[in-house]
Amino acid sequence: MRIDSRKGLGRILVASLIATLALGASAARPSVVVSIHPLYDLIRQIAGDDAVVIRVLAPGASPHTFDPTPRDVARIVSADLVVMNGGLDLWLRGLVEASGARAPVLELIGLEAVRSALATGFPGLVAVDASGATVGFNPHVWLDPLVMAAAVPELARALAEVDAAAADRYLARAAALVVDLEALHEELKIGLAPLAGAAFVPFHDAWPYFAARYGLDLIVEIEPFPGREPSPAYLRTALGLIRDSGARVIFSEAQLERRAAEVVAAEAGVALAELDPLGGVPGRESYQELLRWNAAVLLEGLR
Repeated sequence: MRIDSRKGLGRILVASLIATLALGASAARPSVVVSIHPLYDLIRQIAGDDAVVIRVLAPGASPHTFDPTPRDVARIVSADLVVMNGGLDLWLRGLVEASGARAPVLELIGLEAVRSALATGFPGLVAVDASGATVGFNPHVWLDPLVMAAAVPELARALAEVDAAAADRYLARAAALVVDLEALHEELKIGLAPLAGAAFVPFHDAWPYFAARYGLDLIVEIEPFPGREPSPAYLRTALGLIRDSGARVIFSEAQLERRAAEVVAAEAGVALAELDPLGGVPGRESYQELLRWNAAVLLEGLR
């Protein structure tokens, strides 16, 4: 019995040592706080096991209606880097400022690579000043894989700045991810080609880049201000545009109340399907899975 007890004590000590080392390794890794799931997943793919990546916005929630918690503030205070989309998640910058956190903040829509990709790829959807700089655009930039391919190297460099020891690994994973996103774009372009010119009625203004990139004819959004029901006058106008366009389906969104879409679909006599701009749930946990899932929904609804 004495020998068994010693063995048991030895196992406990070894397990304790392993746990302590694991905690130490975790604590040594930089902490990256990210606002929305698509950005979170891309950062996670770049970070690998070298950084702890924390998502603020839970799956199913909308950045347009999100209410942060004290736990979110605590995560931000201890972060080494904060990554946000910009425009639709300004609450995160407010939390950083209010908490006194000293982590650098990377804003996706503020990156020159993103602005350049938008100006090049969507000249009709962005505003530029006299110098040619991009000054006005829709913030839902993550729904275009080529724009995100342009952003990935800058995301990796931001990680490398806070964790120089793993810089080469971040940059290598980013390079592989760029290749993957470019291949994803080619896959979507081929897969969605049968929908060229199809009337597309999304729920809110998350989809202009996706629609332009893959040839969909975006007719009107059902809810112009996310989280706020459209006025009866706006719905009448939208209904007329939908009928004139010959659209056969309109799309609600997983994170927003769908009542307005249901009303319009019933009045127009068209089908109702659901898109997901954010993901984070089974079947669309990775950024790539999310875009493929939405492409499949569009093909089923519009073809």
